[in-house]
Amino acid sequence: MEISAGNLSLLFNSYQKVFNTALESAQSQYKDVSMIVPSTTAQELYGWLDNLPGMREWVGERVIHRLGSQGFAIKNKNWEQTIGLDRDDISDDRYGLFAPLVRNMAVAGATHPDQLIFSLLGDGFKTKCYDGKNFFDTAHPVSMNDKKRGTYSNVFGSGKYAPWFLLDCSRPLRPLIFQDRMPLVFVQKTSPQTDNVFFERTYYYGAEARYNVGLGMPQLAFACTDPLTPYNYSVVRAAMMSQRGDNGRPLGIRPTHLVTVPGNEGVALRLLRSETIDASTNEWAGSVKPIITQYLLGATSATDAWENVADFISPNFSYGTALGTSEDGKPPATASTGG
Repeated sequence: MEISAGNLSLLFNSYQKVFNTALESAQSQYKDVSMIVPSTTAQELYGWLDNLPGMREWVGERVIHRLGSQGFAIKNKNWEQTIGLDRDDISDDRYGLFAPLVRNMAVAGATHPDQLIFSLLGDGFKTKCYDGKNFFDTAHPVSMNDKKRGTYSNVFGSGKYAPWFLLDCSRPLRPLIFQDRMPLVFVQKTSPQTDNVFFERTYYYGAEARYNVGLGMPQLAFACTDPLTPYNYSVVRAAMMSQRGDNGRPLGIRPTHLVTVPGNEGVALRLLRSETIDASTNEWAGSVKPIITQYLLGATSATDAWENVADFISPNFSYGTALGTSEDGKPPATASTGG
């Protein structure tokens, strides 16, 4: 290809089309569990309601539910990925070989919010939310203004097993926040006057975006670090649905998604998709949507136990992936009890 402004423009348009096509078809899950908040400044301030108010009979004056005083800010961050294309590769018509790199750039950009959102969820055991408690905590205040209203817990378990989470994503307010300042775009630096072209004979193509993530309402997310079994699932689900506001009325929360690590995939799918368990009707089949994500393992609080494979038949046992497969297809003799 002759190196000219016109041909470089055509090449950029071709790469941009490849990028956008791959971006549209890339699969991501952060939108399923996050409240998408458009951002127009360097950071956004959030003042959350102290509880989730519902309708009430209008007797006398209105009861005003004001935004809580415990506001917090999410500061936007810049993200990028860049590749360099040698001028000789363009001149020798080898530019088509780089199309897969452009596609991969789009896929990496589309799934990056998943990495941020789910690693943040995994770090909820050690990350504070708007009420000053860790997002998953045993003593969240029911009301920020009246300590007499008591506390509630949204975390269960011994901490010895890979975590699983129940989320209510049925309402506009969600347990996680994705703050979108500038969506992912494809850009270039190919002018002959730029240093990279003049000195290095290299054309730069890249993806860039600006966004960040944050924790939302802890009432909408419950965590468990005991084995994922029908009984434990029923306990956490009941506790989540039984929450009350500071007026004593149920909040109307209902879990919609179960999020967990790859090692829990088998037990999660059996619990949520099998019509029967041990020859009995499985009442939990189809009760929530499973999300199995490796990005939970990116949490700074992740332990080796998070990577173990759970055993549905013997919930107290889990198996390290390094143990490998077995000839008879059964779990290996060496197992961890989570301790």
